[in-house]
Amino acid sequence: MAHDQYVDKTDLKNMIGLSGTSQDNNIDNAINASSRLIDQITGRHFYKSESVQIKYFTPNNPFILDVPDIAHTTGLIVQLDTTDDGSYDKTITLDTDFYLKPLDVVDQDGDNDIPFQTLVIFDRRSSERFDPDIVRNVKITAIWGYNVVPDAIKQATLLQASRLWKRKDSPFSTYGSSETGESELFQKIDPDAKTLIKPYIRHRL
Repeated sequence: MAHDQYVDKTDLKNMIGLSGTSQDNNIDNAINASSRLIDQITGRHFYKSESVQIKYFTPNNPFILDVPDIAHTTGLIVQLDTTDDGSYDKTITLDTDFYLKPLDVVDQDGDNDIPFQTLVIFDRRSSERFDPDIVRNVKITAIWGYNVVPDAIKQATLLQASRLWKRKDSPFSTYGSSETGESELFQKIDPDAKTLIKPYIRHRL
């Protein structure tokens, strides 16, 4: 399974009762399309970057900075441009200058099942501050995304990929029973999948 696919092709093949490998490319296409559609709708992705990546932020608050999902603290570096010259001359320290929210996201296996989404400055412990007057004031190096794909996202991907797979039998964008004459307009995403991913929707940052 590719790291950015949310389910394995074997799981989808078992769900739709398909055996053999002759349709593996089509199965992969359905999974890829479903995974990316979920990303698009939720405004986030549920895989983690393979290596650290740098992102820049202009804060709107001296103490709080909302960020895209940070998978875990390994490789995390937070730097400030305090002189507005692009030098990022100040490195601030986790649990000394700032902490991450949500709190207590590490499970019993030591994994971060829920990503970090907010940096908060210790307003009494530290003298450091984010500067809303400086564009791209904050430089963050991190592993971005989800460390573990949530079960609800896996199930939503299966439902949507199954729907896309069946789409080949609906050339006029309808589903239904030829015996009853009932059909439904093919929607962009499966209704049950939409319900599953709804709690994960976040605004773009």
